[in-house]
Amino acid sequence: MLFLVWFLSGFVMMYKSFPFLGKEEKIQCKKETSLSTKQILPPATVFEKDTIETIHKLRINAILNNIVYHVETASGKVISRYAKNGEPINLTKNKALGIAKNATNLKYIAEVTIINEVDQWIPKSRFRKHLPVYKVKFTNRENTWVHVSSLTGEVLNITTSDDRFWAWVGAIPHWIYLKDIRIHRYFWKQLILWLAALGLLMTLTGIVTGLIRYKKKPKANFKRFKNKWYNLHYYFGLGFGLFICTWVFSGFMSMTPFNWVPSSSLNQQDKSIWQGQNFTLKSITNKDWTNFKEIASKSKFKEIHFSLFNDNIFFEKFNQNTIENHCITNSDYNTSNEQYIAKINEFNTKEKVTELVVLNDYDAYYYDRKNIKTLPVIKIITNKSNYYYINPKTNTVLLKSAPKNRTERWLYHGLHSLDFSFLSKNRPLWDIIMIFLLTGGTITCITATGLGIKFIKRKTRKHLKNK
Repeated sequence: MLFLVWFLSGFVMMYKSFPFLGKEEKIQCKKETSLSTKQILPPATVFEKDTIETIHKLRINAILNNIVYHVETASGKVISRYAKNGEPINLTKNKALGIAKNATNLKYIAEVTIINEVDQWIPKSRFRKHLPVYKVKFTNRENTWVHVSSLTGEVLNITTSDDRFWAWVGAIPHWIYLKDIRIHRYFWKQLILWLAALGLLMTLTGIVTGLIRYKKKPKANFKRFKNKWYNLHYYFGLGFGLFICTWVFSGFMSMTPFNWVPSSSLNQQDKSIWQGQNFTLKSITNKDWTNFKEIASKSKFKEIHFSLFNDNIFFEKFNQNTIENHCITNSDYNTSNEQYIAKINEFNTKEKVTELVVLNDYDAYYYDRKNIKTLPVIKIITNKSNYYYINPKTNTVLLKSAPKNRTERWLYHGLHSLDFSFLSKNRPLWDIIMIFLLTGGTITCITATGLGIKFIKRKTRKHLKNK
């Protein structure tokens, strides 16, 4: 039955996943603001009473036309404060409604409730830090729901009735994404691993049994069993069993069992080498801040991200339709490929750069089905077969791909979604093959479920008869 649910929901997953807001979508749903008419304090002053050792992310945006700083530390702690006075975000239902209206451009009547636990549409444990969350339900035709964080004042998710329906028949049963299970990440991961492992054992047993049976001569063509259900299950299992097996195996690999795959981000030591120092509030000097305000005040923006490379502070400014990149430490500073190579050579005395190429298109490991990811990027390969993908505009390492990461890419994404360029870039060929294989797997599971129900009924009748 579980296999049947996985296959049926797989049809939906081809076109509809779980409704999450990505980084780009979160930025786009913000309103533009300007620094030109606003008095703002430097981040070091705003966060002087907070314990912030190493910064992972530093962002600036506006909440209801008030400039806000957001800091995420290396340990994952998030602190948001108003730039004008250093006060924490203080939301009310009316403010949350205003934020939701700005994000959706909806003017309808809405119901605003405060939830103190994560719900089905923000089901991950990382959302707990944002509690309590303001849930805004609009009365528009699409029944739009908006979740607003009380911690940052930002939108966490936006869903419509259409999104929620397809999630209930697609991603939620497929990933076992029920809130009460998903919130406990370790338990959820172990549940998926054990179910997939048992499913893999069951599938392999079925394939072996089918092959043994295949050696025996049938009484008639395509009639190895008197029972029609057995016959259907046997032949569909023989034809699609291998694909079912690879789907279950790749689902198992999606959970990275035994944590065998390394992180695709730089570790803290390598990140410090890349930056030239640990990124702290003191990294932005008074001169840097003056330069920043002068540049950033020239035009409106939706959000600003700060980064550090080779002891130089950079910021990325997201406007309505464009993205600007500036260095505030030295306006004449120009990075070079030689600097990237030198930094990567510092990561490990035994690791040296062997190749550098500029990618103007995605490759097998740095890619995006929605074509949103940054291009062009610089790809650097080392003698340890590590690939580093660098955004030359922001001087940040977007992805580190070690040999195990690339192996996992094929064992999970390749096998599970048939994510091979000759298929995924050729629609509707990919769709036709996926639907064909999913249909075969579904029929195999339907016949197995039917046989299982018949077996249970037969055993139950026998048990009752013996009583």
